[in-house]
Amino acid sequence: MGKVQARFGNGFAGAVSRSIDDIIISVRNAGSVDIPFGAPVFMTSDGAVPFDISDPQEFASFLGFAVRVADKTPDEYPSGQFGTPPQGVWHPGDVMEVLVRGSIAVASAASGTQGGKVYVRKSDGKITATAGSSGSTVELENVRIKRPRDASGSCAEVVVLNRNIQ
Repeated sequence: MGKVQARFGNGFAGAVSRSIDDIIISVRNAGSVDIPFGAPVFMTSDGAVPFDISDPQEFASFLGFAVRVADKTPDEYPSGQFGTPPQGVWHPGDVMEVLVRGSIAVASAASGTQGGKVYVRKSDGKITATAGSSGSTVELENVRIKRPRDASGSCAEVVVLNRNIQ
């Protein structure tokens, strides 16, 4: 006999969760490294790049989150048991989809409360709901927690309230 879930999870990192209000744009991965689905990206004159602690000016140019796309090449998704989050990335030079307004599931290092602020840890670039010690995190402007981490403890749902770059 089947089992009915009492509560649904937040999805996999990079999955758009409430498409009624989303704005997604296409922009080139101008960095030299892969950008994982659900990662915050920052605008440069050449395109978008992942979080980089070595460039403090970059923090002012937060663009949005890298979106998971269903038709991304199948070899990006490892086989595994149900519940194992598939890991996908946008490679350097790829034209990727970026959520600039709306809700998305993101891998989160710490849970938070609904409406709470969202930060990026400078030490490892992970999303977190806690500010940490002075200067150890960067707040993502116009981003709030919609739903804290799910029961699996991996993804939180965040909402980008307004476009950061017009």
